[in-house]
Amino acid sequence: MSKLVALIAEANAGLSIQERIPQAKWDAIPQHLGADEIAEIRGRITALKEELAAVAEWDGDTQDDIRTAISRFQRLLELTGAT
Repeated sequence: MSKLVALIAEANAGLSIQERIPQAKWDAIPQHLGADEIAEIRGRITALKEELAAVAEWDGDTQDDIRTAISRFQRLLELTGAT
């Protein structure tokens, strides 16, 4: 498990499956990130954009979920100053 995945899992701990990670917990993650995690985030954003391009036009819910994930990862990059 990568450090990024571990930090996200830690932020998600104790939440029900219906709950999303609160913004404050997302905003706390970047202080623990190094160059490897920043590279991983960039790779995830690229993969998510490719996935978004492949989603059927009628599947707005999936598109919204992917856009939310992209936004969250972009925010992590912004908070590290690595944008």
